[in-house]
Amino acid sequence: MSSNAIVTVGENLVDVFNAGAGSPLAVPGGGPFNVARTIARLGQTSIFLSGTSNDAYGQMLRRTLKDDGVVLLPSDPVDRPTSLANVELSDEGPRYNFHLDGTAAFEVDINVADAQLAAVGDVAALYVGTLGLLVEPMASTCEHVVLSAPPTTLVVLDPNCRPSAISDEIRYRTLLDRLFSRSDVVKVSTEDLDYLAPMIPIDQAARSVLAKGATYVVVTDGPRYVRVFTQGDSMTVDVPEVDVIDTVGAGDALVGGFLAWWVGHGLRRTELANEELVRSAIEAAVVIASSTCARRGAEPPWANEVREHAAWRWL
Repeated sequence: MSSNAIVTVGENLVDVFNAGAGSPLAVPGGGPFNVARTIARLGQTSIFLSGTSNDAYGQMLRRTLKDDGVVLLPSDPVDRPTSLANVELSDEGPRYNFHLDGTAAFEVDINVADAQLAAVGDVAALYVGTLGLLVEPMASTCEHVVLSAPPTTLVVLDPNCRPSAISDEIRYRTLLDRLFSRSDVVKVSTEDLDYLAPMIPIDQAARSVLAKGATYVVVTDGPRYVRVFTQGDSMTVDVPEVDVIDTVGAGDALVGGFLAWWVGHGLRRTELANEELVRSAIEAAVVIASSTCARRGAEPPWANEVREHAAWRWL
């Protein structure tokens, strides 16, 4: 396996959109699923550690991953249903109602993860986030994989907080604190920070995450600029104007774009000390997120669709 492999750990699911007077529309989704697809579409070695179902939805999800060039581990499906998210779109963004209990996505325990990742070998970067941090055994698996990652591995965490799916808030916050201690980049939206640190200004909330051990905190705020916080400073990255179709998967595309750019340039964890490189990576990632917003659903761009942008001409 490539020494530049990027491993994504987390859920896959089907987003069921209410299409108004028509029939509901079911499309592949899930934050980590979207991240893995973005990385692969941008030409990087993308490995997705997640359980998949043998039902019709599971077959659709597996086919989507294969078509995008994602390596799925474990490769065999399980006899459990696919996770579902009912999605309501509004001017304030998408709202989700999840069906997760007893579903296939989370059936990856620590022993399975260790066995699968042993075959991967050297991992350049690791991503965890979203619902995989809530449902066992995957929540424990995410923690184990992060805290046992080699010191050379870049770790990116996106809590992508879903309050409606959180059954034990104290346990969830405690887990996040442990993950922050080994996270090099934590990507959060302003809504995430409002949940994690209510009634606290955004800059203070971001710095509270840094105080728990993170190296960078990347804060998105819809069409507004992206703010990047470090222990001693902060920077802003402008977001280009686009004709927005919807924002589903935009944050996932940003994370996937960051990882693809970083690892694609042969950079590793040690290069995070160079803040100008981090700025360049975030600028490139914003291009991918904006391109995704110009499409229906979580459909990140392919490499050949972004080469006109200076940040991606190297592809």
